[in-house]
Amino acid sequence: MRVGMIKAAGFIRKNAGAIALNALVCFFTVSLVLDPKRCISSVYSGLVLFATNVAPALFPFFFFTKLLTSLGTASVLGKALRRPVAALYNAPPIGGYIYLMSVVSGYPVGARLIGDMYRSGVIDADDARCISTFTSTSGPLFIVGTVGTMMFGDPVLGYIAMACHFIGALFNGLIYRRKTPSAPKAEFSPACTDSLLGSGMTEAITSILLVGGYIAVFSMVIDVLSDIGAVDALASPLRKLLGALGQDPDIAEALVVGSIELTRGCKLLSELGLQTKTALPYLAGMLSFGGLSIAFQSLAFCSACKIKTGFFALSKLTQAIVTVALSSLVALLL
Repeated sequence: MRVGMIKAAGFIRKNAGAIALNALVCFFTVSLVLDPKRCISSVYSGLVLFATNVAPALFPFFFFTKLLTSLGTASVLGKALRRPVAALYNAPPIGGYIYLMSVVSGYPVGARLIGDMYRSGVIDADDARCISTFTSTSGPLFIVGTVGTMMFGDPVLGYIAMACHFIGALFNGLIYRRKTPSAPKAEFSPACTDSLLGSGMTEAITSILLVGGYIAVFSMVIDVLSDIGAVDALASPLRKLLGALGQDPDIAEALVVGSIELTRGCKLLSELGLQTKTALPYLAGMLSFGGLSIAFQSLAFCSACKIKTGFFALSKLTQAIVTVALSSLVALLL
């Protein structure tokens, strides 16, 4: 009996992650069965949010970055940026191109390009891990257009948050700098132009649907967690901490929701009516962390690169910390 209990305990410790994941999946599946109307409404809200705020800002960039990569622009820009990328991160030249496309396009274009380059043999797994630490960013159309202008009604806040977010990503890459220079790899070969538009459109549609699916599912996750009081429970310690620091305790809920799904978290933060200097560090931090939805999107695109979930989560956490520190200094000047 005792031996059996010891074996069972060992099995649970060894498979704790898988057991927890299965329990969560079962929980949300049961939620769908018990309250389908609520879950369908949540998914619908997520799809509306995706269709009105995310897809218009992201889809064109998915398409055109694919064309730029296939036409060989990646190699040209990579060579132009090879010295700063090598000096700062010991990363291959293509890392500069991926960073530029990420800051222009936003989540999860950087991750998709890392996956593309890995499958093409341009980078290896070590390169992919290094590049992922400074090329995981949101884009100006979302930060300034959707968040700054539409949500906060303050494009200046959007521009300042964007600058802190982009610079924070560069500093974050220094934390994970490779100890040795990247070994030379094969250059990216341009694709055949005969099928370029068709393949680019197909991949863009597939990619945008993947993003929409994650946003819809995590919209349901947030609502289910809210219904059972989990969001409030997670926010409770933060409320006390924020209150002790003289901050609005309601920021806690926005941070918890934003750690799950970024767009909804930004919307909740915008509804609090905070001053620019108060909102800036929280907004910049949320943008840099990205939330679970974006994390799973990114990991799905670069899953072949052998980037571990734990490593990616740690790099996003340090990126958020660096950006909060930077934006807090900027807020003192406002």
